[in-house]
Amino acid sequence: MSEKLKKQISKMSFESAISRLEEIVETLSSQRINLDSMISLHEEGVLLKEFCEQKLADAKLKIETVSKTKLSKSQ
Repeated sequence: MSEKLKKQISKMSFESAISRLEEIVETLSSQRINLDSMISLHEEGVLLKEFCEQKLADAKLKIETVSKTKLSKSQ
């Protein structure tokens, strides 16, 4: 299931991934689901968190690259 889930997550936008992560947190916080569902949601949540962290790291790198390029052109 993990590979299929990773593939689905990789197609998401950052905003969709954050939204889904918020849904998972809310569901897990409600404690109205069984243990197997909790484990599955936890796994999905971890993958979503990693995906979002990578998206943020990529965005930071792009911003730094653009800033450095503009700075070097202005000198």
